[in-house]
Amino acid sequence: MAIKTAVIGCGRTANDLHAPVLEKHPEFEVTAICDVNLDALDKYSKRFPNAKKYTDYTTMLNSDEYDFAIILTYSYMHTAIALDFLRAGKNVLITKPWAITTDDADSIIKTAKENNCIVMPFIPCHDGADVVKLKEVIKEGKIGKVFRVYRAQMTFGKRSDWQTLKAYAGGYLNNWGPHIVEQAMCLVDEPIKSVYAQKRQIINPGDADDMFCSTLITESGVIVQVDHNIISDYLPNWVVQGDKGTIYVKGNEMEIHEISYPEADDPTVYRSVTETKKTNITLEGKIFGDHYSIYSMIAETLKGKPYIVSLDYARHLTEIMQSIHKSADENTLVIL
Repeated sequence: MAIKTAVIGCGRTANDLHAPVLEKHPEFEVTAICDVNLDALDKYSKRFPNAKKYTDYTTMLNSDEYDFAIILTYSYMHTAIALDFLRAGKNVLITKPWAITTDDADSIIKTAKENNCIVMPFIPCHDGADVVKLKEVIKEGKIGKVFRVYRAQMTFGKRSDWQTLKAYAGGYLNNWGPHIVEQAMCLVDEPIKSVYAQKRQIINPGDADDMFCSTLITESGVIVQVDHNIISDYLPNWVVQGDKGTIYVKGNEMEIHEISYPEADDPTVYRSVTETKKTNITLEGKIFGDHYSIYSMIAETLKGKPYIVSLDYARHLTEIMQSIHKSADENTLVIL
């Protein structure tokens, strides 16, 4: 039997990212939709004509038309809406950022436990093709011990929507951070212990940041740099440095540099001559995640299997994001 599903927020994300999967995935049946914007609601109803339409989510909380709610609203609304659905006994999926602060995250986790509900932060890039292959190459020991990870997205593209406004919890840190900070966090696979960051508003209107640069230090001392930058799209998206080589990733293309040294050191030379073995790989799969597969995993979670990440992990991501904001706003090093 398909999972009866409600979609709250029928804007671009709902139409471009979620509807194409929900329309064809046999595990889900959209039975209710909600948006305060009547035009958006009517547009979405054409994709799901059998779904009941709502303009106020509070009027649908106690409905038995659905068991699972997907929250795709403005970022600043996520926590309040999620708490209401959880208190009504509904399982929820929350788009990014699932929580703005650790207080928000703690409230969501506590309320989910109290009401025996499942809550899932939507993190589509967690198992992106780039992360999966990077983990594989590192595990094989091709570049030795990793000591630094760089992850970046770059654009000169402008936005002029609500994502440019602080009042809506907009900005590129809240928008892109849950993708690229989480990916770097996933790759190093250990807690972040300190954060230093800067944010700027360079080209977008509004008052929210459109670039951020952050340096994170892990528990064992790995340096992690995560940036969203206003720059032509030329530099690598990943640079992973080990003591025996380097991995570069640009889009779906990966280049692995494995370094070898002479058999014996020569103290008379300035430094040893190294040899580099280069391997080029075209990544298979989607670097920003396969949404159909993600929804299959969500269906399994709703049936009782563990979600792809724990809520403690998701809370730590929120803690890191919050610390990037704090460091940049106060120009200070934040110790977690």
